[in-house]
Amino acid sequence: MQWEKEHPDVMKETAEFVRSFESVPDPIVAVAEQAKDPEAKIAWVLLGSCLSQEIPLPLLQKVLQALYQKFPAERLWTFPLPTEAEIIETVRSAKKTFAWPVEESVPGIFWSVGNFVRRRTPLTGWASSTEYKGILRDLGEIFFMGKSAYRPKAIWATSRLFSPAPRGLGLARQNIPGDIIPVPFAFELRSWIGLVGMGKDIGYANMDEPRKRKLNLSICKALSPKDPRVAAHAFQFFEEPMPSGESFSRHLRDLFIQENYR
Repeated sequence: MQWEKEHPDVMKETAEFVRSFESVPDPIVAVAEQAKDPEAKIAWVLLGSCLSQEIPLPLLQKVLQALYQKFPAERLWTFPLPTEAEIIETVRSAKKTFAWPVEESVPGIFWSVGNFVRRRTPLTGWASSTEYKGILRDLGEIFFMGKSAYRPKAIWATSRLFSPAPRGLGLARQNIPGDIIPVPFAFELRSWIGLVGMGKDIGYANMDEPRKRKLNLSICKALSPKDPRVAAHAFQFFEEPMPSGESFSRHLRDLFIQENYR
């Protein structure tokens, strides 16, 4: 992509940011890894991926952790299931005063993931032997996972299932000819595109969603050629503090301010 060639400093800084977060655990995977059984780990990754909507990632981790502590491992799908009131109370206790539009839907999502586990068990066999397109299609059975042709949450779920630790569970897969690994749409990448000025240069605001997703993949490949999913993973932390104490987004803003005053 021409813009990348014309702005090597920005790409270099961002690639370093991506590398610095490669070994940082995915927050959803971190909760799921507390389970001992692979079946439970997969199930909790699916639940966390489905709940990832309109809530900051650190707060989502707190909510998922609270749910796991209250209804650990196989309690997600074994009877008797938690009641709506129990689930809502747990969520509200964890999220405090944050206004989360998805809150009232959490019980339905919880039960739907449990139903999926009961229907698809053993999940390890399903995950290892089903082509990616089939996995994305099957995940559409879960409430709030998405029904459209493009399913961002389902793609994130596959990344968390199959990426190596600590970004994912590192599940083994059979070699299926022609199988294409989906790369998650890093929503925070939109903020990066606007911040570095790329959006205005390439007319990002006027692009349709398929073109934006294609651009997302191109940028992720440029930032992490060996595995573009690493870049998508890192951009989850775009607004989160780095080891230096400031977020990468703030770091970039400071760099541009310095450039403008030179």
